[in-house]
Amino acid sequence: MSDKSVQKRNLIIDKAYDVFALRGYRNVTMKDIVEACEISRGGLYLYFSSTEEIFLAVLEREESKKEETITDAQLKSLSNGELLLLFLKEQKKEILRKKNSLTVAKYEYAFLCREEKKAAPFRKQFETEALVLEKILEKGNISGEFDCENPHEEAGNMMLAIEGMKLCARTMGISENRVDREFMHMMKKFVVED
Repeated sequence: MSDKSVQKRNLIIDKAYDVFALRGYRNVTMKDIVEACEISRGGLYLYFSSTEEIFLAVLEREESKKEETITDAQLKSLSNGELLLLFLKEQKKEILRKKNSLTVAKYEYAFLCREEKKAAPFRKQFETEALVLEKILEKGNISGEFDCENPHEEAGNMMLAIEGMKLCARTMGISENRVDREFMHMMKKFVVED
């Protein structure tokens, strides 16, 4: 793909992100994305054949951005407690984000497309985040910062609670104070007091 083609594809993904964040997944059409990108319908079809294909590209881009959030140097310089707080801070941002969030679109897509292969992006994201959390807990056990009997189980439980808060935030609302209390409750289980 030429540089110009890569730029055009990236523009489509960027603009589509905004459309999906605003309208969800179910209500977005190729026409909506054409209008947001200010390109022809044929121009859009050169790069993507459906809204689903575009949405999956948007999700892939989001996942790669998350991986770039913290550098290896930062990872090495932070304590495990600081890493855990950083991880929870990023989750909190997503929970409380009112605008420009794909949460509604992700859940709509998941409910509309229950096929196993279509659930893969969500399962991968959940498992990746749980694995990051598990590694932080394991390293904290080794350093003595944490006393976590089963890091794998605890990470899974925490991610289930976090996903629940993301859903609650979109359906009935959740305050920042409540999110903080939930995170403190999670951490009390295994953070070693000095």
